[in-house]
Amino acid sequence: MEIFNLVRVIGRHFIAFGFTLLLCVGGVFLVNSMVKPQYLATASLVATIASNESGTYNEFLASQMLTKTYEDAIQSRFIAIEAQKKLETSETVFELLKRVTVRTDPGTLVILLSATHDNPKDAVAIANAFAESFIEKSRKIVQSANVIVLDYANMEDASIPVSPKKLFNLAIGSFIGLFAGLSVALFLEKRRSLHKSSRKDKTDNIYS
Repeated sequence: MEIFNLVRVIGRHFIAFGFTLLLCVGGVFLVNSMVKPQYLATASLVATIASNESGTYNEFLASQMLTKTYEDAIQSRFIAIEAQKKLETSETVFELLKRVTVRTDPGTLVILLSATHDNPKDAVAIANAFAESFIEKSRKIVQSANVIVLDYANMEDASIPVSPKKLFNLAIGSFIGLFAGLSVALFLEKRRSLHKSSRKDKTDNIYS
């Protein structure tokens, strides 16, 4: 019965409901259109400790413990300055560092180095520049470091924008629009009922 009443309320105030829904969805669509797409490029590195005893468990554990050090080192000004030289960009070191994120996969020696930019080519270039700079300077950070590139960032993976998430945003906007439209319809129905009740009381007073 409640659902029937809601449908009846929406039908009675369909214009207000539809306008509110369209306003929310249209607002999200406008934001999606105005926001510049952001592209993500990722290079993967494998970092180990150079050792005479190849493949020992202790060596693996030591290398794994150092991945956090490597992670912080990649995001240091020291590496960023070298990457800036390779890129020959007008962006400052601080701006480049804001574009770069680094994470390590738990239980592995793989380091994932990602860069975001509104141009996919620039995102790829930044990720690869940081990767190469870190490999060149890693021995100065950890003397026994042995770092190789597993995969360079490439245009094929970076060509799909990661933000804005247009479909997700439209879905959220539609949900908010439905809720807001329903709220407006219920508000108008309540006001209509109060107005109707007030008129009925006045009429009863006249004839009493």
